[in-house]
Amino acid sequence: MPLFEELQRLMIQYHFRPDKKLSQFFCTNEALLHYLIKVAKVTKKDSVLEIGPGTGFLTKILLENSKSVVAIEHDSVMFDVLTNEFKEDIAKKKLILIQADALEIDFDKLGVNKIVSLPPYHISSKLIGKVAISKNLDRCVMVLDKGFVEKLTAFEGFLEYCALTAFITLNAKVELAEITVESQSFFPAPNCVSKIVDIEFNIKNNDERFFIFLKELFRHKNKDLRRALKQAHQFLVAEIGWSNIAQEKYDSVKLAGKKVYQLSPQQLLKCYEELSKIKN
Repeated sequence: MPLFEELQRLMIQYHFRPDKKLSQFFCTNEALLHYLIKVAKVTKKDSVLEIGPGTGFLTKILLENSKSVVAIEHDSVMFDVLTNEFKEDIAKKKLILIQADALEIDFDKLGVNKIVSLPPYHISSKLIGKVAISKNLDRCVMVLDKGFVEKLTAFEGFLEYCALTAFITLNAKVELAEITVESQSFFPAPNCVSKIVDIEFNIKNNDERFFIFLKELFRHKNKDLRRALKQAHQFLVAEIGWSNIAQEKYDSVKLAGKKVYQLSPQQLLKCYEELSKIKN
């Protein structure tokens, strides 16, 4: 049965409509779902996390290709749909279904090594930030809004370059699939074009304290590093405990005269490590 017809069946049987406030745009393009599995290189050895499974169309394909699936669904209506549609897989513990806000879950405690998902677009930034600080992931493949994805893949010196960009590209190889996902792949159709992002992790430093440092520094991204550090000083003292650093020390930091947004992820990490040594 074509996925759009299957979606109609589910909507009639369970009496629901997509909620745009929750960014519910259900994928009805089966070829796209199979392509996600291919990009993520899912095998029977993988335990896969899906965020926002919705109708379960991707969930079904993941179950066919992986060792196990953990699916986190926030919406109580869709959770009930999934619970009923996947009774056998849940009983066999092939599928672990969790009703929760994915942003409140510790992914490292789920026993998964990959993420394959079409998550709600409105949580993209927080979700990728959470994924980036996880310790046990090999790969993450998601369908996201094209505009957001452009931020993830921006180079230093570009307008879109931000703390999340620096953090994720330092710790992973981030690539875009060649295909563009048209809005007609979803029901209802979102008011944006989507892209597939493939994140293959190679951790250098994904400590949350370093991420906090970057986010505060990029609040002053158009200032030189020296001035940005001085303006961020009180926050960094409160959040990551750099109380022993005299502000004068910021003058001697390497590349102190360069603007924050012009610094590469590697240069930003060296700055953080240099300051951490001063602290200790």
